[in-house]
Amino acid sequence: PRRLTRFTYAARHTERYVAGRVLLAGDAAHQIPTGGVAVSAGMLDGVNLAWKLAATIQGWAPAGLLDTYHSERHLAGDRLLLHAQAQVALRRGHDPANDALRKVFSELVSDAPALARVGAMIAASDVRYPMTGTQPHALAGTFASHVPDDVVAPLRAARPVFVGPPELCDVAAPWRDRVTILNHPAEALLIRPDAHIAWAGATDTGLQEALAHWFGDPR
Repeated sequence: PRRLTRFTYAARHTERYVAGRVLLAGDAAHQIPTGGVAVSAGMLDGVNLAWKLAATIQGWAPAGLLDTYHSERHLAGDRLLLHAQAQVALRRGHDPANDALRKVFSELVSDAPALARVGAMIAASDVRYPMTGTQPHALAGTFASHVPDDVVAPLRAARPVFVGPPELCDVAAPWRDRVTILNHPAEALLIRPDAHIAWAGATDTGLQEALAHWFGDPR
């Protein structure tokens, strides 16, 4: 062999994702003791950081936007290490006790809700970022896993999206230069470019504050 690599069960996590002009992402920010999820985590770091960095460079980012990269992805990294180390514990050892642990765990995840929950944990789609407001909507901060096709296109172009009825679209209209606004009769959603929901509701309460918090003051 010309090259050998040894994988160990080391688990490390940086204290800061943002330090002045230094930004850490991927393997520079975390070392994960299970394969696959580290690649996904690095991609999600990039998705979270890219639109915030672009907003800062383009000059419309509100104060503190780039700092939320640390608070959000450090939270996600802690969650990642939790289930990654649990996977190590399930794989480690071959005595009767470890075999029993794996068998019991296999039985538990044979139930559809448990399987879905573990799958969401590994995919990191269960991470809920902290959002603005004294009583954020239950969807605020969660990953928008089921959205109409016309919402997907602007998200792929790294643009935030607001979907809602006409009267709420009018409230969001001043941000039209940086937020795609779509008229939908269903409950309104403000979705960030990383597909996390920044605001949700049936009235305009807190909508302008959320728009300004994430996407700056309208021009």
